[in-house]
Amino acid sequence: MIADICLLVEGTYPYVTGGVSQWLHALITSLHEFTFSIVHFSAAPDPERTPRYEFPPNVVKFTELCIHTPPGAEGGGFERDEPEIDWAGIRSLHEFLAAGSDSDGVECLVKHASHASGDAAIHSYLHSKEAWDFLQERYETRAPRSSFIDFFWTYRMTHLPLFALLNASLPQARVYHAVSTGYAGLAGAFAKVRHGSPLLITEHGIYTREREIEIAQAEWIYTEPSTGLWIDPQSQVLKGWWTHMFRFMARFAYDHCDELVSLTRVNQRFQIRDGADPTRMRLIPNGIAIERFGSLRAVRRVDPGPFVVGFVGRVVPIKDVKTFLRAVSVARRAIPHIQAQIVGPTDEDPAYFEECRELVRLLDLADIVHFVGRADVLDYYPSMDALVLTSLSEGQPLVILEANCAGVPVVATDVGACRELLEGTSLEDEAIGPSGLLTAPASPDETATAIIRLAQDESLHQRLALAGQKRVREFYREESVYDTYRTLYRTHLARSSSRAEA
Repeated sequence: MIADICLLVEGTYPYVTGGVSQWLHALITSLHEFTFSIVHFSAAPDPERTPRYEFPPNVVKFTELCIHTPPGAEGGGFERDEPEIDWAGIRSLHEFLAAGSDSDGVECLVKHASHASGDAAIHSYLHSKEAWDFLQERYETRAPRSSFIDFFWTYRMTHLPLFALLNASLPQARVYHAVSTGYAGLAGAFAKVRHGSPLLITEHGIYTREREIEIAQAEWIYTEPSTGLWIDPQSQVLKGWWTHMFRFMARFAYDHCDELVSLTRVNQRFQIRDGADPTRMRLIPNGIAIERFGSLRAVRRVDPGPFVVGFVGRVVPIKDVKTFLRAVSVARRAIPHIQAQIVGPTDEDPAYFEECRELVRLLDLADIVHFVGRADVLDYYPSMDALVLTSLSEGQPLVILEANCAGVPVVATDVGACRELLEGTSLEDEAIGPSGLLTAPASPDETATAIIRLAQDESLHQRLALAGQKRVREFYREESVYDTYRTLYRTHLARSSSRAEA
């Protein structure tokens, strides 16, 4: 069965809970008149992974694609006669990745995307004598002072997913909808080239920007030790390779999509920076179910109990839980009765979770900080006096809308759409007034100062709470979001039918 919409997702739904997965599940459920197939991209098979969501009845197919599974891993072999490879085109693509500018390599990729390459072609790209000669040439040209072993594995780790996507057979659909750039967006662009079906992309955050942050922090990517006061660009060549690869994938997806949806204006500026065409862009902010959160609490509780700050989200590095913990440690000097609840899954990055637990011990916060784990946030917003977000990167965090709707003021880092959500995006929106306080990323002192202000200034706390409720009710109703996507899908399904008839 050919689905109306093929959703392309990377590392989220249905295996990971969180804002994007929650949004996807609600979208599929609400738009029950459309049929959906889902392709989930992951690094490698994981037999212990289990879905966190039950698919609605209108999901007709689910496919798992593992981008780091080598060709032939499922069994079988390769033809003795290796196919002809356009090494000149591959060389041109590498020049693009090295320089970060357009080249004929993009057209080479389009040509290869027009048909599945086959396992034999992937084997030739990675294991043939020509591939080895090409790899040596690139090493001597681009990174002669780097570790060859690290260069070899960087080549393998960056190219295997690319070739796997070229070889992947995606379910045929009338419209493809990628929920990020990266590997999902690249696969959508390949599907557009092969099948001619429209491609939509929705970016909740800016995938490329988030990967750049991770690459900058990564210790597993080789960098040559510094021998002086200045950083030699050659020492960062392998990190640069990863960065250019992700930028390239975003640009390729942007060039081939029919419409590019962003949740925020600030993210649209990043998309344009990365090569998106403004004429194909549209803004569709997320919304929430007002009735679920609006009745939890109209104004702040008046009682002599503890001042409760909440953190709602995954315990992973991009959320910078450690800054939250350090901020609580600083704030308790002024708020002796402070309590902190961390509501969200702790199993996505067990090593980071253990680091956070150790930090709790070192800061002597064991009686103050409580890791709740995966839980229904409706059970926790009523007890919160403030929601705190310390993320290094965000799209349009739903937790801000949820907390504001429940009458909980927010302290958030000034990243992604946090400023838009807390201060407004139009004159009418801004007139409502702020519904939270903004801080710099990775700043425990600023975060602690904001928490203390909310604890000590009852008038400020109530103004922010009431403004948040009013803003969400007027501008962020989820019914409006689903109606917009319903219209978007119908428009492109009609175009898809017209192309098929032509």
